[in-house]
Amino acid sequence: MQIYDHDSPEAINFKNSSIELEDWIEHINYIEKEISSLLKLVKTDDLQSAEFQSKLGNLKRIKEGNANSLEELLKYQNGLPKAAECEDVDCDMFYVNEHIRYRNFYREHLENYRKAKEEFFQMLSK
Repeated sequence: MQIYDHDSPEAINFKNSSIELEDWIEHINYIEKEISSLLKLVKTDDLQSAEFQSKLGNLKRIKEGNANSLEELLKYQNGLPKAAECEDVDCDMFYVNEHIRYRNFYREHLENYRKAKEEFFQMLSK
């Protein structure tokens, strides 16, 4: 999606939101692959400590949450074209606020994943 000089501020906002959303979805898909690879690194039978099993469980929960996050973002992506149809400020602001809400949702998911991954690596390095 390209932004042109003649685009209205609303169109530019819509295009920027769409581009950002595509990046989020791409990143969530990558996280899914990364978590699967991390889980394949270890055989749970080999590492019996309760602490390690807890960290492994956290990573598995993040994997499940990742699938839910992807589903939520895809639903949002399907509804985003309606933002381009707005004809008043209230409608525009609704979609701006909605995008901010999804941005916060994505960032929270990313932070939870990073924390779980870091804990997982710390356990592996012991």
